Amino acid sequence: MRSINKALGLVLAGAMALSVGACGSGSDSGSKAAGSDAHANDSAKCINKVKNPKAEKVTLWSWYPQVEKLIDHFNETHNDVQVCWTSSDQSAKAYSRFSTAIKAKSGAADIVQLEYAMMPQYASGVEKHLVDLNKYGVGKIKNNYTPGAWKDVQLGGNKSVYGVPVDIGPVVMYYRKDIFDKYGVKIPTTWDEYEKAGLELKAKGYQGHIGNWQPNGTLFNYAYYDQAGGKVFKYSANDPEKVGIDVNSASVKKVVTFWQKMAKEGIVATDDTDTAAWNKKNVDGSYATIIHASWMVGYLNGLSGVQDGSIWQVAKAPGWTANDPAINCGGSALTVTDQAKDTKQAAKVAMEFFGDDQAQDIAVNDSGLYPTWQKKLQSQAFLNRGEKFFNNQQINKIIAPVAQNYKGYQFLPFQTYANDEQTKTLASILRDGANVSTKLDAWEKTLSTYAKQQGFTVE
Repeated sequence: MRSINKALGLVLAGAMALSVGACGSGSDSGSKAAGSDAHANDSAKCINKVKNPKAEKVTLWSWYPQVEKLIDHFNETHNDVQVCWTSSDQSAKAYSRFSTAIKAKSGAADIVQLEYAMMPQYASGVEKHLVDLNKYGVGKIKNNYTPGAWKDVQLGGNKSVYGVPVDIGPVVMYYRKDIFDKYGVKIPTTWDEYEKAGLELKAKGYQGHIGNWQPNGTLFNYAYYDQAGGKVFKYSANDPEKVGIDVNSASVKKVVTFWQKMAKEGIVATDDTDTAAWNKKNVDGSYATIIHASWMVGYLNGLSGVQDGSIWQVAKAPGWTANDPAINCGGSALTVTDQAKDTKQAAKVAMEFFGDDQAQDIAVNDSGLYPTWQKKLQSQAFLNRGEKFFNNQQINKIIAPVAQNYKGYQFLPFQTYANDEQTKTLASILRDGANVSTKLDAWEKTLSTYAKQQGFTVE
């Protein structure tokens, strides 16, 4: 989901405090009785028109594009249960609403869309407000999904499953073929080549930058570290009172030092994302490459001001070695809350909502979601589809293998705080030229101190 960078930076601190803490006193979904009231949502006010008003309703909070079309499809194909969409609040606002409901111990939907990075925040320590779907047979559909997405909903463990994967954000390189052709520069496949290409473009008169590294890139920047072998966070639902923090590792320092060097050379920009200026630069020729998640496909398609004559193509992201891991930025799942009125029925809806060909077609073609569903990722129609914006290049032949090979990632139960501190750290390094080691060491100390204050043991 494109919203992830912005979302995680905007979640209200007060809301976050409700769910953070290894030793809190909230409800434990492991001991709390599951809901079983089939009529509790009879009077729920739905944004969508329910097809079968006599059937049991399960409430949903979601902001997927075209989600109403997905809901209509589900309701038309199910007679025993209907989805009642009760909130379209997006990301940060949705998370704030969920946290408020947790504090009030009522008011949450049965099913809530959550980004993978936000899930530990609602399932950490004893405060588990997400239902373990293993109790409702989610294991039967495990092989329908990519291994990495499944690891993401297991929250670093292997005993519980706290959501059904929906979408993912495989990271690739989008590049301007016309710019590289104009200046006679080879498309880079490694980071060394990337720097050399940037210097060559600059020497030959290109006025833009070969790329951009955004200090506020939050999860996207973790993907860069991951590619270089930097697993900066450790958190497991198996042992939810411990966290691991390693933001000042040699791998992270290598990555940040490399980008600081390119920034000093004047070949990469350090613009923040999700601004009007960033939107403009993405398509006006200011950047020769954009290394980003799969959702950039739809995003670029929707931007105005695309430079005349531009020729866009997709390639694998540059790497450090031939064996770099596939990397990902973003994605989300459908989770069942501990306030579900009929937990068994809510789990059934979460598991079946995207569980057929037509739902997947709507998700990919209308919602612009990149699938985690193996059948869709492997279909020839999906792989062979040409994208008009990219001159009918079959871009899924580049992106789908990244989705398939992604191994998953672990996030902290206080990820928003970590992201905010990262933004300050990287802004200082990339824009002010601060010492990389000093700043990353300080970031490590800040996060470790914060984790201990919240009651976590830091490994």
